[in-house]
Amino acid sequence: MASKLRVKHLLIIIPLLALAGFIGYRVFQAVKAKSELQQAAAGQGGAGGRGGPGGGAGGRAQVVQTGAVTSGKISEKVTLTGSLKPKEQVDVNPKIQGRIIKVTVDTGQAVARGALLAEIEDDEIKQQVERSKAAIAVVDASISQREAELNNAKAELDRKRQLVEAGLLSRIELDSLETRVRVAQSQLELTRAQRRQSEAEQRELNIRQSHTRVYAPINGVIATRHLDIGAMASPGAPIVTVVSTTPMVIEALASERDIARIKRGAMVNVTVDSLPGQKFTGRVMRIAPLLDPQTRNGTVEIEIPNRGGALKGEMFARVELDLGSQRETALLPRDALVYRGEQPGVYAIESEKAKFLPVETGLTQEDKVEVVNGLKVGDVVITRGSNLVKEGDRVRVMDRQPGGQRGGQGGEPGGQQQQQAASSQQQAEQQQQQAAPPQQQAPQASPRGQRRGRE
Repeated sequence: MASKLRVKHLLIIIPLLALAGFIGYRVFQAVKAKSELQQAAAGQGGAGGRGGPGGGAGGRAQVVQTGAVTSGKISEKVTLTGSLKPKEQVDVNPKIQGRIIKVTVDTGQAVARGALLAEIEDDEIKQQVERSKAAIAVVDASISQREAELNNAKAELDRKRQLVEAGLLSRIELDSLETRVRVAQSQLELTRAQRRQSEAEQRELNIRQSHTRVYAPINGVIATRHLDIGAMASPGAPIVTVVSTTPMVIEALASERDIARIKRGAMVNVTVDSLPGQKFTGRVMRIAPLLDPQTRNGTVEIEIPNRGGALKGEMFARVELDLGSQRETALLPRDALVYRGEQPGVYAIESEKAKFLPVETGLTQEDKVEVVNGLKVGDVVITRGSNLVKEGDRVRVMDRQPGGQRGGQGGEPGGQQQQQAASSQQQAEQQQQQAAPPQQQAPQASPRGQRRGRE
């Protein structure tokens, strides 16, 4: 019985092992064929024949365009940068401490000078005002009493004086009445002074009560609302911030050389990075009389009208100021300028290879850059593609041909290159398809192998 089970197991295992070996063999053949196709395609692409992009030394040539250094006039301009700021900015602080019971404005709302912004609780001050009014009324009654006493003392003094003159009364009694009149007069003056003091206290309370209402100090826009209803206000904490956005101001730093040539009242062109395509016009309003002793830079303040309200505070702006003079100089296409770290330079072509040439640049005007040192008029440099090449790379200059085709030096039209690449790709795909069917037919052979094993 055991021998029959072993035979049965062998009849099942042997066909499975044969099927697994057959499938592995087919997979190995397919992978090998695919690898050979990839190597063949790589060999065709790197050969660099007559119409291909490669050449010499087996390396691929970088396709570029060139331009020449020309002579032209350049306007002396100064480019300054800075952040936009409102001309006026005020943090509105209350003058007294108290709880806020009303805020009439919010962020972004326009306000006029003198407009009510907030109210602070004033119940306590109102009670103090009422107490002051009552104190003044008491003083008024006291003044009336003192006046009556003084009048009575004066009348009695007049009668006694007549009696003294007639010899019916002694001089001592008259002196006593005169002292009494002076005392009444002094008491009346004291009471009147107390009234003036009470009136001053009342005026002070009225001023404190007026401080419970906060008003806008300038015409502008609410930039920030710091406190809400129910918060405790104090003289050191602003309730809102009001800014005047017309005009806007740029405080730019100019070098010692440039600031000497900038004139007050000069017109400038302003561009803002966050508003592409829009240009604004401003005017130089103030120039700092002192330079920073460390950087030798001075502040130039420029005002820009902002009637539409498009300019916002802290936007980054670029200011271009024409100094009003021109000079003849060598001009380099801007596309040709590259940087090695902080060193500007260009790539020239020497023996069909790219060579880096350091240059010293000056002013920039539209698509041209002034060359101060390193190149001369007529020198040819790489323009388009300069940022893709490196020192020693093989390069091929691309020229435009009739019909929109492009070719290179020593090469064929670009259309033929594309056709050859397409035909190579099609051949590779056909070879992969021919190698793939055996991999798909392998599972179909497994039932046959199982049947043969069972038979």
